[in-house]
Amino acid sequence: MSAARPPVLLMGDTLNFGGTEGQFVEVACGLDRTRWDLDVACIRAEGPLRTKLETAGVQAWSCGRGSFKSPRLLGAIRALSSRLRARKVRIVHSFDFYSNVLGVPAARMAGVPVVIASQRDLGNLRPPLQQRLQRAMLSLATHVLVNSRAIADRLAGSRAARSGHLSVIHNGVDLSRFGPPPASVRREPGITVTVLANLRPEKGILQIVEAAAAVRQASPETRVDIWGEGPLRGEAEARIRSLGLSECVRLRGSTRTPEDVLRRSDIFVLPSLSEASSNVLLEAMATGLPVVATRIGGTPALVGDAAVLVPPGDPAALAAALLDLAGNPALATRLGAAARSRALAEFGMDRMLERVDTLYRGLLGADHTSRLGAPMMSRP
Repeated sequence: MSAARPPVLLMGDTLNFGGTEGQFVEVACGLDRTRWDLDVACIRAEGPLRTKLETAGVQAWSCGRGSFKSPRLLGAIRALSSRLRARKVRIVHSFDFYSNVLGVPAARMAGVPVVIASQRDLGNLRPPLQQRLQRAMLSLATHVLVNSRAIADRLAGSRAARSGHLSVIHNGVDLSRFGPPPASVRREPGITVTVLANLRPEKGILQIVEAAAAVRQASPETRVDIWGEGPLRGEAEARIRSLGLSECVRLRGSTRTPEDVLRRSDIFVLPSLSEASSNVLLEAMATGLPVVATRIGGTPALVGDAAVLVPPGDPAALAAALLDLAGNPALATRLGAAARSRALAEFGMDRMLERVDTLYRGLLGADHTSRLGAPMMSRP
């Protein structure tokens, strides 16, 4: 620990594959360790993303102690608070719901000067009790970080969104990993429409299956590949069979190389019914794919004019948009190029990390100023 490198603790829930988990790991790997004395913890520091952390020389540790519905939560809060005091941690930044619940009260108990809680979803899919608990943790933190203006708008009027205490930093995409395919990449004949998502109801999986039935009628050479796993798989399989789509809609399972999947695709579709800030949408944009997405949450702000937007929960509109792109290669090429340019200009991982670093330094500076008696700096 060095006075020149303020100690900072980053906290996540797990190291499984997921949008929030991926961004958490990117910040943990990319934060400048010549500037920050980094510590990384998870409620359960387990999952396939642990390998990426360890490759970057980061050792994550587990700070949870069983169910959060048991009295053991209080013991975990006290233990974490003691560790924070011992290390004189200056910033605690929690990224997800359970890490907020554990990290925020522990940090406040320890007197940590900068306590950042995050909300990285719209919150509407959580049970009411969790929604109330999340609002309480956001209010208890000294600062709230969200990854889309749509979330900030949902928090408007709450104590969490009080002036100067909320920042928006959009997700970042690894532009060295996601990019247009080389000419040597072999594609299947016809047109491949790709979905990359956890198979959950809010991801619009059944809606894209319904849309595929209409697409097949007008464009038999078009296939829909759905990559991912989740609780909706059985229902999706049954619906594909009942509509006679087994030859043109394929459930491909999970993948650890989404960049390869996207480079072999012609159109990307994000049919979500709830979406705050989609990582895979940024990955598809960086790949240079034309995008069809639902007009929901933070998606319009990510894509700007570089995508076709349709109403959520409307398979007919999804089908019409896909057929427009499939039948108009010039439009598809133009939208793909615009999406790539937008990703390069706005959403590179380096840009996201720079914004996080600037936020940390600004909040520490504001805390130092406030201790001298001056008012807290307001942040945009």
